[in-house]
Amino acid sequence: MAKHPSNTSDEPSSDSRPGADKKPVHQDQTGADSRGQLDSREQLIVELREAVRARDDFLAVVAHELRNPLTPILLCVQLIREAEQSQDKVKRSAELDRLERLIKHFAARTTMLLEVAQLSSNQFHFKPSELNLSEVIHGIVNEYMPMIVRSGSELTTNIQSRVIAHLDELAISGVVENLLSNAIKYGDHKPIDVTLTSADGLAHLIVRDNGIGIDGKDQDRIFERFERVVGGDAPQSGFGIGLWLVRNLVESMGGSITVLGKPGQGSRFTVSLPLKPRENR
Repeated sequence: MAKHPSNTSDEPSSDSRPGADKKPVHQDQTGADSRGQLDSREQLIVELREAVRARDDFLAVVAHELRNPLTPILLCVQLIREAEQSQDKVKRSAELDRLERLIKHFAARTTMLLEVAQLSSNQFHFKPSELNLSEVIHGIVNEYMPMIVRSGSELTTNIQSRVIAHLDELAISGVVENLLSNAIKYGDHKPIDVTLTSADGLAHLIVRDNGIGIDGKDQDRIFERFERVVGGDAPQSGFGIGLWLVRNLVESMGGSITVLGKPGQGSRFTVSLPLKPRENR
């Protein structure tokens, strides 16, 4: 009996079911997609953690940098009260003038701090101008004199006259104030020296104390964020932000900073800064 053509087994058969002509999804392809999604999530977590860390770092910098100028302001208020009690009108007038300058400087510093968070990402925008570096440093030293006297230290200055530089004044103030605060804190009530000279297109600022000093193996670490490398029984107050900020400010202005010292023999910080704008050097 003849077979029906539709039942002939030797003819090629085709599967007409929907999707039969689609290629199968391989397991390794599915795994690659999953790994890609996982990598994206991990990257997002890393970025969020970095954002939180940057926020915390900025808050630490703000706390440190606003505390520094508050100390001489509070001391100035105390001196005004003493002048009131002794009815010393000349001293009272001088301290009121000092207080006004300190408050103005404090207000200007808050503006700069809004931009300090951008240092790590190289987005901090300096506003350099021609300034008499000698006068700037003299002014800062004068504002810090009450603190230096209260600390029991004596200050010696050797500041070359009319060192003219094209730099950011607020950044320079931050550098000098942090180095002076550091010398007062760790100077062990001993003499402090501040020197400014210029040579070969560079200004050289040296702040030296004769206090607790620092071991050679720690001289690089002290410029790292949140590092507080001190010796002996010295207090470890603060966030370990000051010298990190100094280094970043100095390097962002095209300069460099080094430190020399030995335990028990004090420390010497040397800042070198270009006198002219970097593009003209």
